Amino acid sequence: MSATHPDPAPVPASISGFRRGRSGDLLDRCRAFSAMLDVLRAEGDFPTQYQLELLGPLDHEIVVRDPLTSRPKKLVCFDSNSYLGLHLHPRVTAAAHRALDEAGAGTPSAPLLSGTSRWLRALEDVVAAFHGREAALVFPSGYAANIGILTGLLRPEDFAVRDRHVHASLHDGCRFSGARGGVFAHRDPASAARSFARDDGRGGKLLVTDGVFSMHGSVAPLPGLAAVAKGAGALLMVDEAHATGVVGPTGRGSEELFGLPGRIDVLMGTFSKAAGAAGGYVAGPRDLVDYLRFFARSAVFTASLPAPVAAAVAEAFRLMDEDPAPRERLRENARRFTTSLEALGVSPLATGTPIVAVRVGPQATLLRAGRELYDAGIRCGSVSYPAVAADSCLLRFTVNARHTDDELDRAAETLAQVAGRHGFLGPGPAAQLDGGAAGEPS
Repeated sequence: MSATHPDPAPVPASISGFRRGRSGDLLDRCRAFSAMLDVLRAEGDFPTQYQLELLGPLDHEIVVRDPLTSRPKKLVCFDSNSYLGLHLHPRVTAAAHRALDEAGAGTPSAPLLSGTSRWLRALEDVVAAFHGREAALVFPSGYAANIGILTGLLRPEDFAVRDRHVHASLHDGCRFSGARGGVFAHRDPASAARSFARDDGRGGKLLVTDGVFSMHGSVAPLPGLAAVAKGAGALLMVDEAHATGVVGPTGRGSEELFGLPGRIDVLMGTFSKAAGAAGGYVAGPRDLVDYLRFFARSAVFTASLPAPVAAAVAEAFRLMDEDPAPRERLRENARRFTTSLEALGVSPLATGTPIVAVRVGPQATLLRAGRELYDAGIRCGSVSYPAVAADSCLLRFTVNARHTDDELDRAAETLAQVAGRHGFLGPGPAAQLDGGAAGEPS
């Protein structure tokens, strides 16, 4: 008997409005989504915001292939997570070149087999030393790191609670593990404590948070969360992807920012932010790391990080340790940009980090505002569902150390003009941050 094919539903006007449907043909949902994308592309705003083709390096200034004209277009870029610009540092690129010449482009074996190159081992040592930990384990991506850590540590009898705005990989890892628990209110230790009060004590306990929240730029209240974890007899896991190299006097992240060295039990980070490359890691006691080497499936059943990437990242961590100048410039740039915005009537959702997010509203407004910024030569992140709640789309500016004063001032003035035209000038209440769980599957 053939599958039933119901009449197609009207094509939604946004990704958040898309529904997968119940057709017996698995490709029907793909065709419906493709039709929706065709509608969005035809309107002209969508292709200027997503999957722009870079014609050179990702830097404070980029050249892209304009999807509307097919000609090169120069933009000031606020859509790179390389906060310190280290992916372009001569020492970093030289380290990658040396490893490429010696080891080739890849290390095509699993780390537990023949994939542990001397460059990978050196990287794990450098990362562990940077964080003051006994050991570190490298994964091929930050997403893989969080999935591997959480599914490796947690079992269905365990109890894990997470901030509602943690990265999607943390939501997924907790769900995939089968552990009991759920989410607590954003940056609210009391809510986390109430969550633990529901546990019946059958298994282990874990409290999970970002150090710096990737979408909004807010900072986790580490002292309060650490106290809750201790009181509940739980381990504390912190995703330091956007904190490492950025916050704290020497860039050691949340622990250093709050004066709590060694307090994070399971410290996760990535190489795709301040280090400017790709990959993820966990750092902690040797017992924890040895266990995860064998039970974190996203590290066991995958090829190793290529030697040139490992060499480049290790050099980037050495630079973070040795040279404070990029971090100091980053902080100056972030202050300048947020101060300029506030003076012009634009209120970021959070301040104090290089992530400057402005609430726009529905996706239609987001795409229109993003297009106007693009036409004015400004590239930033257009963040919509499922990364944030459907009615809480964001323009997300990530400042880096290589931005010039002129670029920062011009971007602030342009954003203020766009905000005035589209009605999102003025304060954006921080309380709205609890309106949806960033990246949490629906």
